[in-house]
Amino acid sequence: LLTAISVERCVSVLWPFWCRCHRPKLLSAAVCSLLWALACVLAGLVYFVCDLSHSEHCRTVLGTLCFLNFCFFTPFMVLSNVILFIKLRRSSWQHHPARLYTVIFLTVFFFLLFGIPLSVQIFLNFFVYMSFVFEICLLLASFNSSINPVIYVLVGSYGKSRFRGSVKVALQRVFEDR
Repeated sequence: LLTAISVERCVSVLWPFWCRCHRPKLLSAAVCSLLWALACVLAGLVYFVCDLSHSEHCRTVLGTLCFLNFCFFTPFMVLSNVILFIKLRRSSWQHHPARLYTVIFLTVFFFLLFGIPLSVQIFLNFFVYMSFVFEICLLLASFNSSINPVIYVLVGSYGKSRFRGSVKVALQRVFEDR
């Protein structure tokens, strides 16, 4: 989903006229539905092949996950965010990026910092297993899963001398489209 959000934001900044006039209205919903279905299928495969049956095909399923993560999703996410960052920095009409762009950038940054090590470790488990490193990577992945709400609240309350609102107000500030 981070990849889809990053690519969609990049396309909307690079080609705003096309996005407003020609982009199909249900494209985001269709892409998100397909990504959720893919995630469910892959998670189900890992559960049934690796956890229940302890099959020899477990390595193939985990290898496929690592391949999709490293060779498809992560490069698209990084590339679209770099393009978005460069475009916003060169833009003369916008001195400061919008809160939503800040949230996307921070979410992707923390995903790369805390989420990717687990995928790297799963890939390295094909060659050598180090339980201590694997446990640290699991801890980092857990931290990555819980940091997004903190990012939303902090970015939503940024710029105020003192945070005087509820979490709901901060979340509304982050996701409002100006």
